[in-house]
Amino acid sequence: MSSSITKTIFFSKPMIMLEIAAVVVFGFYVGKAVLEKRAIQAQIATLELDISKLEHEKDSLGALIEYAKTDSFVQKEAREKLNLTAQGESVVVIPEIDSGTSVAVEESSVKAHNGSILGESNVKIWWEYFFDYSELSSQSNAQESQ
Repeated sequence: MSSSITKTIFFSKPMIMLEIAAVVVFGFYVGKAVLEKRAIQAQIATLELDISKLEHEKDSLGALIEYAKTDSFVQKEAREKLNLTAQGESVVVIPEIDSGTSVAVEESSVKAHNGSILGESNVKIWWEYFFDYSELSSQSNAQESQ
């Protein structure tokens, strides 16, 4: 007898409507959880890609830092950016030649310049730049003679 009562309760119209509503609500929350999981997995994949790019960039910058610590890099930068030379070297400036002119460059057009020696203190270089008295005295003597 009790099984017939439960059957009539579970298969009654109001109870079927309640069961359908429960399945819909449960399905809604399961679907929402699945969509959130997919979105999170997509974010994780994007972040892992960003991490690998940043690790590659970090390795490249580490190699650049190691190269910047070498003497060859310091000398190269001193030559290119500060126009300094090593002891015993001299800088030769070759003027640009038009494509229509002769390739032969006269020796008088090439100027040799004794650059500052690597290792000379920056303070001394700047002092000579601003307060080079020998150059100032020669300029004042030239003005007085005129």
